[in-house]
Amino acid sequence: MARILYGVAGEGFGHSTRAIEIINFLCQQGHQVKVASYGKGYFILRDHFDVTEIFGLRFVYRENEVQYLETAWKNLLKAPAALKSFNILDKLVADFQPQLIISDFEPLTAATAQLKKIPLLSVDNEHVLIKTKYDYPRNHRSEHQVARLITRLMMFRAKAYVVLSFFPCQPLSKKVFVLPPLIRQAVLDLQPTKQDYVLVYLNNEFSGLLDILKQQPGRFLVYGFDCQKAEANLTFKKFDQKEFLHDLAGASAVIGTAGFSLISEALYLGKPYLAVPAQQQFEQTLNAYHLAKLGYGAYAEELTSSVVADFLLKLADYNAVLAGGIPSGNQAVFAKLQELIKLYAK
Repeated sequence: MARILYGVAGEGFGHSTRAIEIINFLCQQGHQVKVASYGKGYFILRDHFDVTEIFGLRFVYRENEVQYLETAWKNLLKAPAALKSFNILDKLVADFQPQLIISDFEPLTAATAQLKKIPLLSVDNEHVLIKTKYDYPRNHRSEHQVARLITRLMMFRAKAYVVLSFFPCQPLSKKVFVLPPLIRQAVLDLQPTKQDYVLVYLNNEFSGLLDILKQQPGRFLVYGFDCQKAEANLTFKKFDQKEFLHDLAGASAVIGTAGFSLISEALYLGKPYLAVPAQQQFEQTLNAYHLAKLGYGAYAEELTSSVVADFLLKLADYNAVLAGGIPSGNQAVFAKLQELIKLYAK
């Protein structure tokens, strides 16, 4: 069995919830795993595993748009914390002697793998941008190039790349393995139904959407505004993981941001999706573009009354395409990781 250091990006929830499923599997197989993460990832994972807190890159958003210059400046100011984290990882490696490092889009553990000459595996959805061939909206060409550059800088020279994707893309080399999304066990355990409400997962930057929703027929359960109240046909709910999943399972459709994990879970449950990507975040634009192209829902760079109304009118069409939901890639991901660990963990 192998000793594995697992680096997990701490932005958002998707990386850490995916890592929980993978690390639990690795531990069940008898592997020893130590984890390094930051931000939300650290606070989620520390309740489950032996986790070391490290420095992590943070993106700055304003009005649903990534602020790249401010992001670069704020992270540059924290360079001493990054250096300290390299020292922390150096000691962790010296004590634990990992035979393999796995990174879910976490650059410091990936860099440590190169510095210490430890085999590196990549498991994420972001590497779809540089390790596969895919279609994308050409009016976002400049954002596409920026996103590819950032992805290249985050990590490199992995022995293999396990790339998760819900849309078709072709691997560009024999060390790239494209697999369906990994769905967390809490979602696999749900029994989806179609009730008379639409789940909305946005935030205060979309406050203009509320007036639009009030003009639409039906009910809307709204998460992301950090309040608990009823207003016309809207029911606002503070985030609670268990209750959110219950509401996701019963929703007739979802209106939300275009993050990979939420889209994948909604599609697995057979929920039509109206995706609103963060501006200047190409990976979300790509998710939204392919979701609409596959007929699973719609893609809107700006939410308007006509966009929402058109989406709701076409739910029957989306449901026909999504009948049964998309498959999970859990078993395929686990099997591929076992194969790669046996190959590279010496």
